Amino acid sequence: MKPRIRRRMAAVAAVAAFGLTAACSSGGGGNPSATGTGKPSAPVGQQANVVIGTAADSVGPAKPVPGAKTGGTLNVLHRRDFAHLDPARTYVGDQMTMAELLTRRLTYYKKDGDKTVLIGDLATDAGTTTDGGKTWKYTLKDNIKFEDGSPITSADVKYGVERTFVQDYAEGPTWIQTWLAGSEKYWEFYPGPYGGKELPNDVVETPDAKTIIFHCKDVEPDFPFAASMGMTAAVPKSKDTKEEYDKHPFASGPYKIAEHVVDKSITLVKNDAWDPKTDAARHQYVDQFKFELGVAAPVQLQRVIAAKGSDATAMVLTERLDSNTANQVMNDPALKARATDGVGPYTNYWTINTRRIPDKQVRLAILTAFPRQQARLAEGGPVAGDFATTLGSPNQLGWAKYPSPLDSIPPTGDPEKAKQILTAAGKIGQPIVFGYAPTAVGQARAVAIKEGLDKAGFKVELKELPDKEYQDVISLVDKQIDIHWNGWGADWPTGSTVYTPVFDGRKIVDKGQNLSLYSNPAVDSEIDRILKITDPQVQGAEWMKLDQKIMDDIPVVPYIYQRHVLMYGPNIGGAGVNAYGAIDLNNVFVKA
Repeated sequence: MKPRIRRRMAAVAAVAAFGLTAACSSGGGGNPSATGTGKPSAPVGQQANVVIGTAADSVGPAKPVPGAKTGGTLNVLHRRDFAHLDPARTYVGDQMTMAELLTRRLTYYKKDGDKTVLIGDLATDAGTTTDGGKTWKYTLKDNIKFEDGSPITSADVKYGVERTFVQDYAEGPTWIQTWLAGSEKYWEFYPGPYGGKELPNDVVETPDAKTIIFHCKDVEPDFPFAASMGMTAAVPKSKDTKEEYDKHPFASGPYKIAEHVVDKSITLVKNDAWDPKTDAARHQYVDQFKFELGVAAPVQLQRVIAAKGSDATAMVLTERLDSNTANQVMNDPALKARATDGVGPYTNYWTINTRRIPDKQVRLAILTAFPRQQARLAEGGPVAGDFATTLGSPNQLGWAKYPSPLDSIPPTGDPEKAKQILTAAGKIGQPIVFGYAPTAVGQARAVAIKEGLDKAGFKVELKELPDKEYQDVISLVDKQIDIHWNGWGADWPTGSTVYTPVFDGRKIVDKGQNLSLYSNPAVDSEIDRILKITDPQVQGAEWMKLDQKIMDDIPVVPYIYQRHVLMYGPNIGGAGVNAYGAIDLNNVFVKA
């Protein structure tokens, strides 16, 4: 998942789907992984337990947040509107955080002490299988309703799944579609419901209003984890407004959209049809969430730090500290006490377009010259995260360091050595189109990176990309960009949800996640082999070997293991970092 730019999240080994406990990151489908204590919830490399919950674990209401109060309006400052709110299309941290307030899915996560528990959300449990994981059956809970009070049925869940097959919605997660179709090009198997066709019963059957059964083409023991994502969100066919659904999805969660002024504001109010007795993970403490959109990152931080007037109950959603605020916050106990501090599942990269830069020696020169430290200074320095040397996050099951070419390169980059590499390759003056988001941090990083790469003999052209559509632009196959920022975290804590979507050459499609357009048949074969390994420890070790093999080709410059220091006002309680690197909206409340 991408951070803010998608999270795809925390990891669990395949055997966990059969009720075994596996060590993994604390991410996973929206569980809180940190509190606003000023201390990281999990130091780099520390993994938490993820377990499959029972039917009893899936019964609501959710455990109360200590000291929580009901009522009040909470103001959320955000620099842009949400490119997607349709659960079929949300795959970025801020979008997914918002979507989980509005829409429920078959499974979900909750925190229970030091464990993260996969539970039934719309369903009574996390799912059952009688054939080793090829067929998955779910029974819906009683009294689950849409915002108009109409009951949620298995037909609504099936229709929600069918919509995800629409090729134009491929920016969302695609696990279940691929498993049901037995093909990466799942839209060729079934194009979606808009032509009037349904998925046949031998793929998805709904024998009654409470039961839905999925028939995968192969054994897929991770299905319950994938079912926690927007792919299984219920959508009533009569309310499907197609493209417009992205702006105003029909609610099944604790909140619904009262007003959405595109690019300016969104107001959420309580969904009175939501029954807390059916929901073991979410709360409904706040009367209203008011999202103020288009607030520049520095302004967000200044307002929340000052906390004047209504900003005492304001918070950022995903905006991390910058160079101007990092020292101020981290050295002031009062400010630090109202900042989250969590290490998420993301590794951030500077992605290289391997189709436009096919020469490995040129990519090595980029890696060698890249001024990672100067770029990180724009994000506040070490508070942004530790420098990365791997593709996978330390929260990934089986993660381990290996000898990296970055070990011998200073964080400031080595432009002289890079120039030697570029000269030997006959590529002095190699043009580089560097794409960046039009934010203060994005611009500052771009200037520093241009300076570092220019010193090495590159000719860098800076190209500003639209902020709201940034992810959509960088996910195009024919993008006219050579290097850009992005980040990724596992959808559940194994390498299965990192290397498969991000580095499998068979997944190079518009709106896909292989943003480097990297293709190596030997890597693809290794992915297929490792996916068949059922022992989580063995599989984890093999993923790290593949991590090193991919890095040998340098499709990206590893940047940082992202840290999430996020500010909120003094009148807000319950703030913590969720698995998407955002403040978890499920648990926040207004103190007074």
